Amino acid sequence: MGLPVEVAEIVGETREWEGRRWFPPGSQLAVCLSGGKERLADLTDGELLEVAAAARRQTSWAQARELAAIAELAGRRADGASEDDPRVLSAHESVTDEVAAALAVTGNAAATLVHLAERLADELPGTRQALEAGRIDLAKARVICDVTENLFGDVVGRLEAVALEKASGQTSGQLRRRVTRMARRLAPDAVEERKRDAVRGRRLEVWENPSGTANLALCDLPPEEVHAIYNKLSAAARGLKADGDPRPLGVLRVDLAKRLLGGAEFPDSVRALLAEAVEEPPEPQPADDVAVPALAAMVERRLAEVRARVSLDALPAAVRQTARRIHDDLAERRDAVCRGGEEAHGRPGYRPSTALRREIEARHATCVFPSCNRPSRRCDLDHTIPWRPGSTCRCNLAPLCRRHHRLKQSPGWTLHQIWPGLLVWTTPAGAWYIVRPDRT
Repeated sequence: MGLPVEVAEIVGETREWEGRRWFPPGSQLAVCLSGGKERLADLTDGELLEVAAAARRQTSWAQARELAAIAELAGRRADGASEDDPRVLSAHESVTDEVAAALAVTGNAAATLVHLAERLADELPGTRQALEAGRIDLAKARVICDVTENLFGDVVGRLEAVALEKASGQTSGQLRRRVTRMARRLAPDAVEERKRDAVRGRRLEVWENPSGTANLALCDLPPEEVHAIYNKLSAAARGLKADGDPRPLGVLRVDLAKRLLGGAEFPDSVRALLAEAVEEPPEPQPADDVAVPALAAMVERRLAEVRARVSLDALPAAVRQTARRIHDDLAERRDAVCRGGEEAHGRPGYRPSTALRREIEARHATCVFPSCNRPSRRCDLDHTIPWRPGSTCRCNLAPLCRRHHRLKQSPGWTLHQIWPGLLVWTTPAGAWYIVRPDRT
């Protein structure tokens, strides 16, 4: 089949991308962008920038589709929600974890996506249309969503209109400053109340970096307090630099703050600032049981066969039944493996021994939900099959944070431990996620 007329005309020109800034995102632009990498070498500098800009427009269009799909799914789950039950997650929490698993993102990232999707669908239609048309990117859509949060309807509409006037030519930082100034003029009381709410939720956050280091942050403090702390550390750091300390100001600020948080007095910290050695983290211990990758591949193959032969409507039930059947088929072998360990297969009580808990926590360093990073030592040690008939055993225990413990009990979700440490989640939509042990 030939190309559409518009696309054929573009491809036929000597400089196909020059001056094509008007070309809208969508299926036709995808065709234009699908040329091989070698074609880029034939383009002028100006055309290369047009390609980069077109690719960004196409990305915005795709992200708008992603958010629209999430909003539609959230609406369906909300329509089918039953009465509140404290033993299970709400429909909104459940769909958030469903999105987290499907997109392989953290629960916080999924919650942000669901919230943004719902706001664009219901309260910010102009922002949704601008994102779909490629006039703004996802970062700018988030800025508009953030600044208009918890404001009245007419103010939201006016702020959105003001934001979109110049958003295409602004960075996200420029857009945020402009719209924030307008929000303070239009709804000063609401903006101040939002600030007070945020301060009431102030917190200390920790997260790890790809480099093996970690970050510590004080979040949602009043700006004047943050600047006062920063300025005090900066003044002390500049004093150390003036006395001949060769380290950068940023390093000195961090080392001062670290000593102060450790309990040292400020004058003592300034006088006795010392570099601290960073210990190398231990190497992770790989799983060495050859049965685990083979079983995981078998599960993936059998579930894929189900997806290939059943209709979409029947998929969720078929996937759950297949996962259950695999679990039951392996029961005898699984029990035999457990009986071969130092500890007998199954314990008489509900609570695992200290040794068994350590084994389970070593097997999974984090909660076993696919996108969760909560350390296993801070999780519940959950019986995959509830205790009685389920046993307290290495083949029926896994770390689950409190949120995903409740998710496991929510409608449409199932969790099977088909082998010690090898778990299969199935979602209300019929998707599945295989979780392997960090070590066996």
